[in-house]
Amino acid sequence: MVTLKIPQLRFEQRQKKFLQTIKEKGLSHFIVLSPKSIYYLTGFSMIPTERPFMLIFKNDEINFFVPELEKIHVIEEAPSVKEVGSYFEYPDEVHPLNHFANFIKNHLNIRSKIGAEGRGAPGLWGYQGPSFQEVLKNIVPIHPDIITDMRILKDSDEIECIKESARWGAKAHELLQRYTHEGENEIDVSFQASHDASKRMRTELGPHYAPVGYGSRPCDVGYRGQIGTYSAIPHAMTRNAVFQKGDTLVTGASANIAGYLSELERTMFIGEPTEKQKGYFSIMLKAQQVAFDTMKPDIPVSEVDRACRKIFKVNGVMNFIQHHTGHAIGLEAHERPFLDKGLDRVLMKPGMVFTVEPGIYDRSIGGFRHSDTVIITNEGNEHITMYPRDLENLIIN
Repeated sequence: MVTLKIPQLRFEQRQKKFLQTIKEKGLSHFIVLSPKSIYYLTGFSMIPTERPFMLIFKNDEINFFVPELEKIHVIEEAPSVKEVGSYFEYPDEVHPLNHFANFIKNHLNIRSKIGAEGRGAPGLWGYQGPSFQEVLKNIVPIHPDIITDMRILKDSDEIECIKESARWGAKAHELLQRYTHEGENEIDVSFQASHDASKRMRTELGPHYAPVGYGSRPCDVGYRGQIGTYSAIPHAMTRNAVFQKGDTLVTGASANIAGYLSELERTMFIGEPTEKQKGYFSIMLKAQQVAFDTMKPDIPVSEVDRACRKIFKVNGVMNFIQHHTGHAIGLEAHERPFLDKGLDRVLMKPGMVFTVEPGIYDRSIGGFRHSDTVIITNEGNEHITMYPRDLENLIIN
């Protein structure tokens, strides 16, 4: 059976582990700020805005402090919540953090041993405000990495969600490749493939499926402007380009399963590629395969990056390299740790999930990058983005 949601028991297990961690740091209470952290611990997802929104642990009790427009949302969607404090609006005549201080001290009766994920409410969309320490008149230790550290090793439910994401990312990419032809527009093709794949996904997974996150849709696939010579700009933006014969194309595809993501990217060509395009493609493919071959438990993440760079150096293309080999992925498109030569002390462990995407970027011709999602297992690694990597299957005639 396909995993479409993280079960409540899993959230309870995460909360228990989190509470044990803060207890070891001498804390009994904690303020959680990141929307991804809040979702990871409770399963509650919301739209982050300039309005402060906080999850507050009072010992093992879950409490929220939210803008009035989120109060009913929390009450209905977070059944384990104990108390929901609220304020009308930001900035208003009384700043929300002054209401927050009153809620903490006088309603929850928290006077000490409280820590926080950040020094104050996140500075989103123009927000400005004091620190927690200022309004609470108390020392508030800041521990920004507790929850992100917990997220590094994925549990079995998370793994199943990411695998299902990869399955649908491949289906979406298949449509993208099918719809791409000389003379077509990148916006039209990307939109149509994303729409059609999302509709198939929604239909097949049924009424219990829903994408999680602000502005999320089931499948997202496209080019993001990485067309022709602009494919040599790794983070190019959509340009309303028209596909032309000889173009090098770099794609991207993913799908949202319970808020979890995978990553599939491919280098494709409109028409038969030149010998130079074939050469860059071959070197990139060798580097990616070396990365796959290197990835296994207890190997430093730096070794993967070093192995890829060695291939690039031997083949004389180091001057066309612009980034490290990959990054972790899960609730966010980019997570840590990174496949980077600067991380010699970080070892790969079963349950880590990485993208593997060494790239070559020659501005006169284009970019050459595949990205595949790989899970570290007890035996080595599992490659879960099932889509052709060879040149022959990525030429569009």
